[in-house]
Amino acid sequence: MKVVFVLSATLALALGALSAPKVERGAPLPRKAALGVQLGPVAAGEPAGIKVVQVSPGLTAEALGVKAGDILVAIDGTEVKSIPELSPITRGLYGGKKVTLTVQRGTEKLELKGDLKERPRQNDSDVEVVYDQFVSDGKRIRWIGTYPKGKGKGPFPTIFLIGGIGAYSVDANFATFPYGNIMKALSDQGYATVRIDKPGQGDSEGPAYADLLFDTELNAYINGIRLAKTTEWINKDKIAIFGHSMGGAFGPLVAAEEPVAALAVGATAAKTWFEYMIENNRRQALLGGASPAQVDESVRQQIPLWHYIFNKQMSPQDIIAKEPELGELLKAISPDLKTFSGAGITFFQGLAKKNLMEAWSKVTAPAMLYYGENDFVSGRDDHEFVVASLNKVRPGQATFKLLANSDHGFFKTESPLDSMQKWGRPGNAHNPNIEEALIEWFGKVLK
Repeated sequence: MKVVFVLSATLALALGALSAPKVERGAPLPRKAALGVQLGPVAAGEPAGIKVVQVSPGLTAEALGVKAGDILVAIDGTEVKSIPELSPITRGLYGGKKVTLTVQRGTEKLELKGDLKERPRQNDSDVEVVYDQFVSDGKRIRWIGTYPKGKGKGPFPTIFLIGGIGAYSVDANFATFPYGNIMKALSDQGYATVRIDKPGQGDSEGPAYADLLFDTELNAYINGIRLAKTTEWINKDKIAIFGHSMGGAFGPLVAAEEPVAALAVGATAAKTWFEYMIENNRRQALLGGASPAQVDESVRQQIPLWHYIFNKQMSPQDIIAKEPELGELLKAISPDLKTFSGAGITFFQGLAKKNLMEAWSKVTAPAMLYYGENDFVSGRDDHEFVVASLNKVRPGQATFKLLANSDHGFFKTESPLDSMQKWGRPGNAHNPNIEEALIEWFGKVLK
């Protein structure tokens, strides 16, 4: 018989207080360069390369004389024929280093040489911005903090951002990076904010996003919290996590390892990843107009594949070797047999190993689970299940917050179908009720 020992919340917090967080800082992290161009495909009949659509002021391309309409042919002698080919090259470019851009301008091929300009740093006028770094899994990770300007050096209650899946940087002014509008709203309320660039993104060292492992990203967030707890202008007893989408799955795993004062997470999942994939495909297929019978047949076909990937942790190549009839479906889902839904299959396999509800059971801090009523990417029942489970053990610990007319991306929408039809298209309006919900709830549990 398995014996389960349960620590009281008071004892668990006391034990956590005995050990100060340890984090390796590492040498100062060099600043990546910014080419400063918007790029697009070349037209039929044009030379091979990437079309320069627009040149941003003050950055490398403008300084070197690149013009809109040029075709970027090579960087430091390495040919580039598509935007995906550009990423591994630009990841190795640093401010202050020399660079040669080869461009085709009409019938003339030019070599433009000069110094690489650094990526712009956050310089919002109403906050002090602190750039730092720490070492996680042997790689230096960019850490960015802000605190209100003109209000001393705190210590301030602090919101730690954990965003959703994808290859992107959060190193910019609030107005221009994902979640920046939400973090600015919280900053305006007097909170300090902290965020990190995922391993391999922005200045952070690490692999290409397709090769990033779930545990590697998880460890970076844990160490980012630890660095926050050693920062003089941060109130280490009032650090809260704001997690969205995949960040909502990371949230309890981080807090179970490095306790925080509060968690506000949503648009996420709490069941096993195997269950999530089945439920999400069913939900989206029905919204897309498939009949219940068609959806059932589709799910039946997918279940063996998800079982091999997530439960058995098999590689796509091994699955095809074992079950050749699954090859066509697997290649439809992952044409390169490596990535799926914006990340590597190995990333999702790492997530599939996690018991998210076990992590939640170790979280003693107040929690708010928010959910946009028109979310077609995650399920409402996961959020309500977490709240009910936490409150059963510690009554009043958790709160469920429904965001009206909001979806997975905090856009104003009329229904899940309306959200799905508008997803990824320009012009969607942000619904500020996420900021309102966070400000109200953090105000209660942190201030």
